[in-house]
Amino acid sequence: MQLLPKKNNVERFLVVLGFILLAAVYYRLAEGISFIQDDAFISLRYAENFVNGNGLVFNEGEKVEGYTNFLWVMLLSAFKFFAIALNLDFNHGLNLPSLAQFLSAFLGVPVLFAVYFLSKKILKSKIKERTTGVVSFAASAMFLFTTPFIYWSVSGMETSLFVLLTLLSIYFFLDYETSKKRNIFVVVSILNSFVRPEGLFFFFLLIAFRLIKNYISSDEYKLNKKIKSSFDNPLISALIIYSIPVAAHLIFRLIYYGYPFPNTFYAKTEFSYEFLERGWKYYTDFLEAYLVYGILSLPPLIQLLRFKTNYMENVILGFSLVYTLMIIFIGGDVLPIHRFFLPVMPLLFILFISSSIVLVDEFVKSKYASAVKLALPFLLIVYSLFNYHRNEQLMLEKRSYEIGLVSKMKIYAEFIRSKQEESKIRSMSKNKKMCNKISVAMSTIGAFSFYSSARVIDLVGLTDEYVAHHPNEVEGIDNELPLLWKERRYNADYILSEKPDYIIFPAGAKPSAFAECAVFIQEEFRKNYYMQLLYSKELNQLLPVFTRLENVRGDSAECGSSFLKHYIEANNLFLRMIKSGDKKLIPIINRELDAMLQKCVVRQPEVNTLKGMVFYHTKNYSIAEKYLSDAANADSTNALARIYLKNIYFSQSKIDKAEMQIRQILKFSPYAIWGTNRK
Repeated sequence: MQLLPKKNNVERFLVVLGFILLAAVYYRLAEGISFIQDDAFISLRYAENFVNGNGLVFNEGEKVEGYTNFLWVMLLSAFKFFAIALNLDFNHGLNLPSLAQFLSAFLGVPVLFAVYFLSKKILKSKIKERTTGVVSFAASAMFLFTTPFIYWSVSGMETSLFVLLTLLSIYFFLDYETSKKRNIFVVVSILNSFVRPEGLFFFFLLIAFRLIKNYISSDEYKLNKKIKSSFDNPLISALIIYSIPVAAHLIFRLIYYGYPFPNTFYAKTEFSYEFLERGWKYYTDFLEAYLVYGILSLPPLIQLLRFKTNYMENVILGFSLVYTLMIIFIGGDVLPIHRFFLPVMPLLFILFISSSIVLVDEFVKSKYASAVKLALPFLLIVYSLFNYHRNEQLMLEKRSYEIGLVSKMKIYAEFIRSKQEESKIRSMSKNKKMCNKISVAMSTIGAFSFYSSARVIDLVGLTDEYVAHHPNEVEGIDNELPLLWKERRYNADYILSEKPDYIIFPAGAKPSAFAECAVFIQEEFRKNYYMQLLYSKELNQLLPVFTRLENVRGDSAECGSSFLKHYIEANNLFLRMIKSGDKKLIPIINRELDAMLQKCVVRQPEVNTLKGMVFYHTKNYSIAEKYLSDAANADSTNALARIYLKNIYFSQSKIDKAEMQIRQILKFSPYAIWGTNRK
């Protein structure tokens, strides 16, 4: 690839200057939003276990392919092996999370170059002017000023590498006639297939385009001969070269993990009308946010319907269309900020620019056409800047959530490490050589798993083979529940049969995923787990963790799931009341709690606790004390009610009563008083 045109020094200067500015802006934007996505830590845990000699596993001794980015895991592992070999300090400053984030962000720059080269290739196939470099630069700038590109470039995940290899594979595919570039296309496609499973789909999609072209251009008349001639020697050679390493990886999967696809495929894949609805919503949100409600797609479509597009444009159009249909079909992405559309977003920008310039040449008078075409890149960059700021707030909200989630999971991990250390000390005092590893069931497994030494049981089955292959839905756990998570594959009976020492919900006391709801409503969960509280000085809040204690409750009642919607809604309204100070929500919260109690009377302590908290935060301490006392007396493990009572008694100078509550709290939730930083 020739970076700059030889004949136009002005264009050369403008493009070089433009990319210097782009790199500077990219660095500034990336630095400003720096964070690591919780999911990134799943790959880091696999890399950590691999380097430490435990195998390519999530939990030691459990061979489950819970990652979808083999090459990314291998790259991270290679860097750590290299650091160890050179005796680099991999515990302070140089560590796997910072390395993943650096690589993710660093690869964003070559992505912008790849967009430029691909745009230039398309434009040169349509127009003969020397300003294609400057116009192509606009496509890179448009892509830079999108929140998905910035957000995922700093996330510590493989997204930047995947987008780069996808764009390069398309770039070299468009020069398929050249044997050297055809071979590069195959090599890049192999690497891309190792980064993400979609890379396999992309390769065969592009090969299908080549087959169609060969079929159309064939001189044969008989169908069988026409099809046979479509598989020419270069295409067969490409298929063979590609298939050897991909087949080897498939054999490795079958031998090592026992399945042909990653475990996440079985945990996530579901084909239903609900998924189509979600996928369509995901697509329309994307159009609204980044393509002006789809208006930027009109020029390419107009040209396509007028048969004015060439082969290169048709390949990109076909690629974008088929991939978009696949995204809709699988229900979009569970992660935010339109990650799945990153590979096609620059393609759509390139098509818009190319088609718009041709339409300008065709319909604008020649004396104005040049001015319009020169103004177009600047107008597009200005629009992109405006659109970036329009979508920035949502991006910052999602970033803030991830930062808070990772911080919270680190605190949970610190608590579990301290409990594991206590267990080791007890084992040594009893002359035991080994102690059992603590097990934790949860749905947000990334940062917690990486920073803890626990065995983590994934509630949604991404890293758990049994859940992925043997889902068991619970009646009443449906879309009417006000939940954030959408994964529908879970098995609560299996989770509880594993008897995890702790169960953690990322939202705190209330479930926020179908899998968490299914566990929460089980009678076995209610009878054998109580809510222990940990105080975090760093976050200045109490963190709940459901702790196993056999037969902690002796009463019994099968309530089913009908109370759950009211419980979650009451908690959500309570949080909204705390945030807004709106006292009009109090009767609504109480109605939800009363409805919950009618459907599950044994949940009276939870109802009274939340009612007491509502009145406490509205400074009605006498009513709050009544509800909280009833809750504490009904459930000796109820540290939350006792903490509020302690605060009430201290405010009333009833020191003896407050100290009595502290003594009770220390029995079941000592870390609520000591804090998670206790040494």
